Amino acid sequence: MKKYLVFIIVLTAFLTASAQTVYLSDDFEDGNIDGWIESPDSSWEASTVGAITGSYSLKHISADTAGGNHLHKALNGLDVTAQTTRWRFNLKNGDFDPTNSEKFWVYPMLHDTTAVNGYAVGVNLSGGTDTLTLWKVTSSTPDGVVIQTGFDWNANTLLGIEVTRDSSGLWELKYDTNGGFENLVSAGAATNKDYTAANYFGMSFYFNSHSTGRLWLDDILVQSGDCVNSNINAFMEGPFNTDSMKTDLASDGVLPLAQPFSGAPWNYAGVETIPAIGSNMVDWVLVQLRTGTDSSTTVATRAAMMLKDGSVTDMDGSSPVSFSGISPGNYYVVLRPRNHLAVMTANPIALSSVSTQYDFSAAAAQAYGTGAQVELTTGIFGLITGDANGNGQIQTDDNNDIWETEVGSAGYKGSDYNLNGQVQTDDKNDFWNNNVGKGTQVPF
Repeated sequence: MKKYLVFIIVLTAFLTASAQTVYLSDDFEDGNIDGWIESPDSSWEASTVGAITGSYSLKHISADTAGGNHLHKALNGLDVTAQTTRWRFNLKNGDFDPTNSEKFWVYPMLHDTTAVNGYAVGVNLSGGTDTLTLWKVTSSTPDGVVIQTGFDWNANTLLGIEVTRDSSGLWELKYDTNGGFENLVSAGAATNKDYTAANYFGMSFYFNSHSTGRLWLDDILVQSGDCVNSNINAFMEGPFNTDSMKTDLASDGVLPLAQPFSGAPWNYAGVETIPAIGSNMVDWVLVQLRTGTDSSTTVATRAAMMLKDGSVTDMDGSSPVSFSGISPGNYYVVLRPRNHLAVMTANPIALSSVSTQYDFSAAAAQAYGTGAQVELTTGIFGLITGDANGNGQIQTDDNNDIWETEVGSAGYKGSDYNLNGQVQTDDKNDFWNNNVGKGTQVPF
């Protein structure tokens, strides 16, 4: 029996806080598939056999020895351009390894159910790599990969899958190899806004005599809610060069694919990852939204990318940083890099799904507090470097405890203040010596 009471309490609290609207929720515990349209009929049922969670799951039951079966359900009133949309479901196959002829996928959003235009997530819609992938589909034909994971789908696999799309067309794909949604891992993000009609949620399964009847779907949830996008520009002192920042960490291949803020002092548990390092990426940075100046007023945190032109972007490397479940309003925005001092907007700024750019580099007064930025060149300001341990203060321990132990080494290092991939004497002489004694103006 499913934990209905806990689920209802948590879901109710989440929806209330985030102004969420549920368009589809089906765990099949009522023992039927009312409202689902099958093609052909009698191909699926709510079954107790092999149920993923609870007593029932949607199960393929076709008696055919080979073929393709489909089903779909209407999503009435869903507008993916207005808010962030989230699709969740558990998907399981039996003892068959997917192939070109044994394959399956879920359609998070479909315009129609004949000449299909929309998006699909699953395996082998195109080719036979067995890799979990999100595709764009045009006229029922795969029309390009949006996001491809590194997960190879084998026999007897259960995945919890979450797909999100924000109002600007930024997609993110996550999966939980234990099933459910408690340990979702991000496979990255990408922008595609070619299709916006979301009239249906659906599924397709192509099978042969070995795989027929061996596919299950459960715990479907489609919901949308508020989001805001943080459109921020800033420069960091260390890698700054004339009017942009150097990208040595990217060109040297030392930037991690997963956000680097899980340890102290950040202790950030986010699962942001990127599939590859972009050539224009400078470093990772944490972005926070606050309703007040104190850290206790923080309502959202995400890891993001800082690019050579100073733009702070989401995981696709181009879109503003999107915060799902946050209502439009006025927020302080905090940037917290690894080894530069954090900055915060001088005042709350208006954020919505379409936010105007806020440029920290335009003036010293763009940052909260006094002396929060350094003038990099005439009229251009940036974040101050030299905080090797990320604690918000540039002190002797940054030199004694970290730089002195790392000097002469290469890679992704805290005391590499100019972010060139090398810890050298110029990191100390040109940066730490000039900035020691300075601290962030952002209340931690």
